Amino acid sequence: MRCPRCDARVGDTAVQCTFCGQDLSVVQYVRRVSNSYYNRGLERANVRDLSGAVEALKKSLQFYKANTSARNLLGLIYYEMGEIVSALSEWVLSKYLQPDNNAADYYINTLQSNPTALEAANQTVRKYNAALVAAQARNEDLAIIQLKKVVSLNPRFVRAQQLLALLYIKTKDYQRAAKCLNRARKIDFNNTTTLRYMQEVGDRAAALERRAEAAAKNPPKPRKDPLSNVTPVGTYKEEKRSMMPVVYVVLGIIFGIVVSFVLIRPTFLKQLGGGGSELSDANSQLAVQSAKISTLEKERDSLDTELERLKKQMEDGNTAAQKKTQNYEKLLKGVDYYVAEDKIQAAATVSKCKKSDFDSAEAKRVYSKIAAVSAEDIAALVRQGRNEMNTSYDTAIATFKKVLSVDPENQEAMFCMGRCYQRKNKNKTAAKWYEKAIALDGNTSFAVQARQYLNQISPEEQGATPAPEPTVRP
Repeated sequence: MRCPRCDARVGDTAVQCTFCGQDLSVVQYVRRVSNSYYNRGLERANVRDLSGAVEALKKSLQFYKANTSARNLLGLIYYEMGEIVSALSEWVLSKYLQPDNNAADYYINTLQSNPTALEAANQTVRKYNAALVAAQARNEDLAIIQLKKVVSLNPRFVRAQQLLALLYIKTKDYQRAAKCLNRARKIDFNNTTTLRYMQEVGDRAAALERRAEAAAKNPPKPRKDPLSNVTPVGTYKEEKRSMMPVVYVVLGIIFGIVVSFVLIRPTFLKQLGGGGSELSDANSQLAVQSAKISTLEKERDSLDTELERLKKQMEDGNTAAQKKTQNYEKLLKGVDYYVAEDKIQAAATVSKCKKSDFDSAEAKRVYSKIAAVSAEDIAALVRQGRNEMNTSYDTAIATFKKVLSVDPENQEAMFCMGRCYQRKNKNKTAAKWYEKAIALDGNTSFAVQARQYLNQISPEEQGATPAPEPTVRP
């Protein structure tokens, strides 16, 4: 290990620095506590208590962040739980802290050598984020469809199994929810979220079972037979024929004719004379139906607009997750260049990233160290480019582009780019670089030389008006 005072290498069991005399007992105590939490996390991981192991390993890293064994184990647990991005972050930081003889090299190379697995991980993250957005918008059916695809791509994704079970609980499909929770518990046996959901499923299922038992104990009373009070009739006896039925029929016919003339006939005549009012009623009904159709069309347009908005939110979530993965890949490549002592290329690799693109404090610190390039390194690279102008203009242009990628306002590199393109007879491109150098600061020696060479190029070849003369400072 290294002394915290003079940064000298000392033995792992030393209690005092042999160079500066610093007391190392506190450092040894902190390392022992860190190793104790690491052993506790390893024991929990062996019995598949992954969430408990993550908690213990995080505490181990709080005491001693350079404990690469704890960091590598934490990355393996994240990978086991389907958290590919978190696992890769821990391994990259472990490799940065211990470049040699580190198991993180094997894990990273194994993951990078399988493009199919990386693509599957990217799709898993995108679809999980889309399902989460749909669930928050209370579109449970779409969220369930997306999560089914997620668990089919990565069955060990614990958070996806938990979210799918939660949606099944909300739709009262407790049997499928129990299956998802059992699969999640096989991966992480003592996850508190999984156990809480299982308790909820058990309580709901028990309530349904109690209702079924109550219904079995108290069956509904049988209905009374409606024919139970009907008494049987006596024996059939043929009655004598009578004229009264014929009289009743005749009286009914006469009564019907009277009613027709008194009531029905006037009403019929009134209807014949009121055809205009019926047409008006029909027009009114048609107007009402047209208004209903217009309202339904507006509702349909509103639903289409809402659907487009939800689709845009899903696409934005997928783009953000993909950009985050790409930023971590650039950071990993930058670390490789930095370890190979190519600091300029490392800074150029992460030049399009920002510190806020990374979540963890360790990743931000690694980015800050890689992105910072000293003025001496930039000046050395400019000198290298000037020497390369004597042998190959293409090589020199590539070197100056590398300088501008980490220092976009380097006027000397802009001027040299113009000289290289002018000597390659690409006067239009050369004029653009001369104009950029002059626009940056028109009173320097590079600006004066750029203006002289720019005047040697005709306006037709420049594609623009000649550069103005510099203003004299008071």
